[in-house]
Amino acid sequence: MRFLTRVREFLATQAELAQRQDLLNRPWEEELLHWAHDGREWQLHGRLLPPPGRRRHSTTGTGWCPGLRAAQHRSERPRLREGS
Repeated sequence: MRFLTRVREFLATQAELAQRQDLLNRPWEEELLHWAHDGREWQLHGRLLPPPGRRRHSTTGTGWCPGLRAAQHRSERPRLREGS
């Protein structure tokens, strides 16, 4: 049974990575309104309404979106102090 659990986890990870790659290949979708999960809370991203009848999502099944990656990079940059 442990083997099947590991196979299931492996396949779920591969599906998540494939979804992330698909989103990275469609950067314009980051502008469409969507909810994204940063590991702690859900955040609203984007500024444009999705077109009616849109089937594709701007996040993966776990809530990851490319905008989260950009926001993490911005928060990791060292900040300059005033007067330096």
